[in-house]
Amino acid sequence: MFRKRNPHAGACPGTLVFENRPCEAEIRIVRYSPGGLTELRDATVEDIRIPANRGEQVWIDISGTEDPEVIRVLAERFRLSPLTVEAIVNVPQRPTAEVLEGSNFLILHALELLSDGKLRSDQLSLLLGPNYVVTLHSKDAQYLEAVRNRLRRQDSRLRQNGSDYLAYAVADLVVDGYYPVLEWFGEELERLEDEALENPQPELLRAIHALRTELIRARRSSWPMREALESMSSDEASLISKKTAVFMRDTVSHCAQIVDVIEMYRESAGALVSTYMSSLSHRSNEIMKVLTMMSSVFVPLTFIAGIYGMNFKNMPELQYDWSYPIALGVMISTAALMLLYFRRLGWFGPSTLATKKTPGGAVEPEQHHTVVLEDTHQIRNAA
Repeated sequence: MFRKRNPHAGACPGTLVFENRPCEAEIRIVRYSPGGLTELRDATVEDIRIPANRGEQVWIDISGTEDPEVIRVLAERFRLSPLTVEAIVNVPQRPTAEVLEGSNFLILHALELLSDGKLRSDQLSLLLGPNYVVTLHSKDAQYLEAVRNRLRRQDSRLRQNGSDYLAYAVADLVVDGYYPVLEWFGEELERLEDEALENPQPELLRAIHALRTELIRARRSSWPMREALESMSSDEASLISKKTAVFMRDTVSHCAQIVDVIEMYRESAGALVSTYMSSLSHRSNEIMKVLTMMSSVFVPLTFIAGIYGMNFKNMPELQYDWSYPIALGVMISTAALMLLYFRRLGWFGPSTLATKKTPGGAVEPEQHHTVVLEDTHQIRNAA
């Protein structure tokens, strides 16, 4: 999900690690107020500055943190410390919230489900000022387009509120992006559970471990993100107003629900390994039971055939005309009696141990109940 970029051991604090081939960042700037909106899609480095007009809100979105010039200008004009810049460039960092001089800094982890069924995670760094929001991410964040569409509407609540509400909208969008991923996790767990019960194969165990790894990574992102959002909404020094803090606490609640569901799914994935091993053991027992029945049936038949296959001269039964059909009849009767006995034991066919009586006296098969994973739609709607 992440490709860790760290400076070498012993490097000075604030050392930045860029790609071998730095990429040019894409800058989009949106200036808005209750009366209008201006959007600059192809902004340049010169456009990155703290807005002077207090009545206007500005959103600066930077896609690509591998451009040293953009990072230098951003740190210089927004007075960012070397440690803050290091947290932006050297990804991934743990989600956190920090109150800076005149601004708030927030790190979030966005999780996306790609069309090929793979998960992609991206660090979103957010800088909140009195009348500006700066977002930085290393990849093209298509999910932010939803916030831009809301800003384009004249009656949007984003246009009527300050920059803190825009920061809340971005954070809420990141958190909401986890719900489709949770749905995918739930569907995968149900599919793997069915395969574990019906057809346990070695490939299934690898799939279970791969899903557990993804769940652990999702937990590493969501758990500290909840703490960061809660700290941002409750810190008195934060630029989040009391009006916006109410909405932010709702996002914190959603994030807590996501953490709980991920924990439940992680435990379910761990239980799937036990289910797989139990199913595999049961399948082996069934095979051994069939082999045991075959051996048990053929042992007395082999004994009878062995006695009358010794060909001693003084064996009177060998001289009878009906000796051969009688021997075959004894063998068939012995095999039939043993199979009937195994059936009564429940080794194959209907078993008396796997049935139960209803209050009316009828016998019905005993049903095995499995745990149904909670639908994340219901979790989201209950929030």
